[in-house]
Amino acid sequence: MKKTFTLRTGEKGFTLIELILYIALIAIFINGAILFAWDIIYGGAKSGVQREVNQNMRLASKRIEYELRNASGINSVSSNSVCLSSATALRNPTRIYVSTGQLRIGWGGGSSDCTGLTNDEPLTSNKVAVSSLQFSDNSSGSDSLNVDYALTIQSTGTRQEWQESQSYQGSVELRSN
Repeated sequence: MKKTFTLRTGEKGFTLIELILYIALIAIFINGAILFAWDIIYGGAKSGVQREVNQNMRLASKRIEYELRNASGINSVSSNSVCLSSATALRNPTRIYVSTGQLRIGWGGGSSDCTGLTNDEPLTSNKVAVSSLQFSDNSSGSDSLNVDYALTIQSTGTRQEWQESQSYQGSVELRSN
């Protein structure tokens, strides 16, 4: 028995060159989709870091302004901390300062030099660091007690997507006088 092979001219198929071209086009498309997805992921990470720094800056600046406004007097002002007197015995004195990269507030104890504070808590989270805090006393005698402050908060991340820094300056006049 003899087999004969005949070519069918009506059949359609892929040649090797067409197959390579299709695979190359699909690979380019998949590569672009992966790069786009990574950009979205990195953008989300950067946005989260910016939000964290912004929220810490807002809370810290508002709390500093609140404490300064409601203080009854200024005990001492140094370049990186302020000691305030308060009419409320439980809040007297109040100190705002930086320790190990965290903005902190301490109160109570009754001393005029902010030693021996009975309460102490952080005002910023451990995801950010306070790189600069500066106070200056701009009071004009006893008629107007005014304190300027400058605050810089930055993220603690090491990658480019996780780096953010914000600075804020404010001036507050104490209400009590």
